[in-house]
Amino acid sequence: MSPRDPGRPPRQLPLPEHLVVVQWDDLEQALDDAERVLEPPRPVRVQWSSEWHAPALLHGWQRDEHRGGGWLGCVEYYRQFAPGSGYAVGRWTPVWNIQPLLGRDQ
Repeated sequence: MSPRDPGRPPRQLPLPEHLVVVQWDDLEQALDDAERVLEPPRPVRVQWSSEWHAPALLHGWQRDEHRGGGWLGCVEYYRQFAPGSGYAVGRWTPVWNIQPLLGRDQ
């Protein structure tokens, strides 16, 4: 683990140098519920609060009859909420909030 994220499970998406993370989701715990884990994770972009975030990694899928049109994807990404500060996100999100990255988006 790097000194920037003491005590956190390893993540595969590099931490942006300009960002100090003040809150971490437990990606490893979220993946405990996965029906299908993707190895290696797939590059995607993810929507949160009407804003698209990239790069992001899709780590797995699970069915959910009540959310996401039947499917949720477990995504890892960083979300900035103020200049220089952000969240390390690793959670389930509805399928319609996930799009594959095209070559120009990476």
